[in-house]
Amino acid sequence: MDKRVEILKKVKCFILDMDGTIYLGGKLIDGADEFIRCLEPFGLDHYFYTNNSSKNVPFYEEKLRRMSVPGGDGKVMISNHVILNHLRKNMPDARVFLLGTPYLREDFEKAGVSLVEEDPTLVVVGFDTTLAYDRLAQACTYIRNGVPVYGVNPDLNCPIEDGFIPDCGAIFALITCSTGVEPLEYFGKPSRRTLEYVLDKTGYKEEEVAFVGDRLYTDMAVTQGTKAQSLLVLSGESTVEDIEKYNIHPTAIFSSVDEIRELLCEIYG
Repeated sequence: MDKRVEILKKVKCFILDMDGTIYLGGKLIDGADEFIRCLEPFGLDHYFYTNNSSKNVPFYEEKLRRMSVPGGDGKVMISNHVILNHLRKNMPDARVFLLGTPYLREDFEKAGVSLVEEDPTLVVVGFDTTLAYDRLAQACTYIRNGVPVYGVNPDLNCPIEDGFIPDCGAIFALITCSTGVEPLEYFGKPSRRTLEYVLDKTGYKEEEVAFVGDRLYTDMAVTQGTKAQSLLVLSGESTVEDIEKYNIHPTAIFSSVDEIRELLCEIYG
């Protein structure tokens, strides 16, 4: 018997990455919609979780609807909210200089965070696809002068239809090269804060959830040292060869979420 079958029997809720797992850019990965449709009849639950801090939850809910992916409304979580949850609890009076898209700025403003251009007490760097050199330089100046800095998500690349584009981790590598400063913390996967946030929002226990994604160092690493399952799909960034490179070993490996669906049909069909 395929050992992956026994692993899948333990799962009550799938936490699904999106970029590279459900779609690549604007193209749905083959079988992704059928995978999600099969879950409810089998008594299984799902949520979407993305590290991609260049957008926000309403954007992703609309994108899933536009791509005819079921089960998106009210089911999307994002790294933006993990860092905002931390700031709300621990730094409610922070004055933040933010490198981020209008979507990320909107999330910060809705959360009541004070966004400033001068005299910040904190710098936050997101996946800023609107990055302007003058603001990048200003962020570096603040960081060199000792202002603490957080990164929203550590991803180096974001997979798209024809390759990859630099993500938040790559932007921060540029900042580190200039300033010599690493972020105090990243808040997206694989941060333990993400796992705690997901469990709190979904109500499931560690051993009942499986993180499904295409990146070893984020999607799979978030479960390391926990009872949660990690299911790597080879439809996005990571390859089997990367497992030794990162020394991160997922619980199970699948070609795509459609292969997970095939095994679930064997179990519950």
